[in-house]
Amino acid sequence: MEIKCRENIKIETHHHPHYQSLNEKLMDDFSKLTFTSHDELKYHTNIKGSQFSFFYHPKPKGVVLIENWVEQIFKNKPGLHLPTDFNFITWVARLDKGQQTMEHDHLFFATYSFVYFVNAPKGASPLVFPTSGKKIKAEPGKLILFPGPLRHKVPVNKCDNRVAIASNITITEKGVA
Repeated sequence: MEIKCRENIKIETHHHPHYQSLNEKLMDDFSKLTFTSHDELKYHTNIKGSQFSFFYHPKPKGVVLIENWVEQIFKNKPGLHLPTDFNFITWVARLDKGQQTMEHDHLFFATYSFVYFVNAPKGASPLVFPTSGKKIKAEPGKLILFPGPLRHKVPVNKCDNRVAIASNITITEKGVA
């Protein structure tokens, strides 16, 4: 017998109060990066557009600011009183017309994940959580925070230059590896 369930998991949305100036600076910083298309990558990626990973590269101040904002959101949550370490693996994804991000999750890679919309022109595809039946409109300055194991995707995009910062967040108790 097969039983289908809808998760009862909280997806949070936040909006950065100074997103216009922040996103303008981020777009300027990102214009200097060398994005890699999914065809050029030597490893699997769910992003069927182009991306840039900060894994081996320094992060622009705006990206660090977004990570610090996310960390502060967690620290302000009731019940999170342990001293914690936040590890962010962050990248930028750019989708043009006809491109998408395949359905996936971060089950073994992250406690939480986030998506922050930097540029979302008319026709920008939403962030979709297919197993939950939720769609979140792409809007500049919007941050979506969700548990890493939650399946998500971006359907075929209908514009050029949809730009989002995404990150896997591992949260551990300080001193625990």
